Amino acid sequence: MRTLLPRLIVAFCWLPLTCLPFLAQTGSIVIQPDIRVFAVLAALQQAGLSIDDDRADPAQATIASEFHNLPPALREKLEKFYQGHMEGRKPEDQVAKYVSLALLTEGPPDFRLSLQPNQLPPDALSVAEFLDLVREFYATTKLEAVWSKHRSSYDRVILDHRPAINQIILLTDGYLRIASGSFLDRRLLIIPELLAPPNTFNARTYRESYYLVFGPSGKLAADEFRHQYLHFLLDPYALRFMLPKETRTELVKFVETAAGIEDSYRTDLQLLVSESLIRAVELRISKTPEVQAGIELDAAIRSGAVLGRHFFRELLTFETVPEGIRVFYPSMMKDVAVAEVQTAFAEAQKNVPVAQKKAEPRELNAVEKLIRKANVQLGTDELEGAATDFQRVLDSHDTSNGAAFYGLGIVASLKNRKEIAKEYFSKALQSPSSDKSIKVWAHIYLARLLDLEDNRTDAIQQYQSAIALGDNTRNAQEVAQRGLKEPFRTKRAGLQ
Repeated sequence: MRTLLPRLIVAFCWLPLTCLPFLAQTGSIVIQPDIRVFAVLAALQQAGLSIDDDRADPAQATIASEFHNLPPALREKLEKFYQGHMEGRKPEDQVAKYVSLALLTEGPPDFRLSLQPNQLPPDALSVAEFLDLVREFYATTKLEAVWSKHRSSYDRVILDHRPAINQIILLTDGYLRIASGSFLDRRLLIIPELLAPPNTFNARTYRESYYLVFGPSGKLAADEFRHQYLHFLLDPYALRFMLPKETRTELVKFVETAAGIEDSYRTDLQLLVSESLIRAVELRISKTPEVQAGIELDAAIRSGAVLGRHFFRELLTFETVPEGIRVFYPSMMKDVAVAEVQTAFAEAQKNVPVAQKKAEPRELNAVEKLIRKANVQLGTDELEGAATDFQRVLDSHDTSNGAAFYGLGIVASLKNRKEIAKEYFSKALQSPSSDKSIKVWAHIYLARLLDLEDNRTDAIQQYQSAIALGDNTRNAQEVAQRGLKEPFRTKRAGLQ
């Protein structure tokens, strides 16, 4: 779910983590949390933002609980502001404008705007007065201490996502034949935020800075990261190598009147060019089959990326020549024919798919509600409550429920009851209701328990079983591969 569409991407240097060598040379691409975003979203949660989503990181509830002693008067002011600025939208749609505002401040303790109010984008301007409450919230809650306390949770997210982001950058640079690090004075900042709704993305570009704030979830949305990284790479070319003047004039005239084109494309020719090229590059990198590529190009063209088919054809030639995109780009711009663009747009209009009726969300049954409740309690370290609800599933609903056995295994491991934990994880593996995401982590936890007993042979078998499943929920495959290379060791109780 993309809640915004400007741009950003961030590679990953965040002390004490190790940066990739080629990124460390420039510091242009960074992945790290941002206290400005943390402060604004923490205040927003206390104002009433509530996202009921079982994909949310357990740390979200734990962090929110740090502010339960908020003075009633401040909570009332926060709630009043939030309710007064919802504009009839759903809770998950509220976050974007507050993230935009956070990125345009200079940070604590004053949270001063970095631009004049009349220079703010409309969404940030609409909630600019929220900063007065953020300053009060910051001072009242000792937010800096809470931020420091939970930095390890952000470390974990960065470590989980770093390999996939590395791969996106390497593959994209390789396809475009771009020298890594050649970003001049621009920078790309990827900001994981545990308080954001899971699997949402807020992409922004402010002058030379590209931002992507994302709410982590079990699986990295690689397409979203790549899209913003492509903007970071290709936007400057749209400024440097413009369409011929006559072509620009004809194209602007066409998009001003073409039906269905989004306003952002009508008013920003550079965005039109960049987005058209990016859509084409994505299809070529992904090696999308011809029929599906045509469907996706038509959709992009109907929305306003009207040069999509032109660039798609040009990229077929680009793939056969030795030069990189920097050298090849000017020739693509010279070859644009507005008559062909108009024809492609007309064809795309004919190929509008029949609208599919959205299925109504399914009501959770009693077992699913209990499992969700228990998992939330796990995330807030309410182990007894979680164990009670997991056991209730087994006693009253399903005597072989895999999710319940797995949850009880987690509780036992956190209590350092290793033998009981092994028993529950084994039952989870035998349960017919356990999906691959449960089984892969049950194998990993069993392997770690065996490693702690110095039973390396059996531990390796469990890691291998996890790998054989192929499921990569919460980066399970990398974790299992790491377990094969060296035994799991921890000085703490539990296996987290």
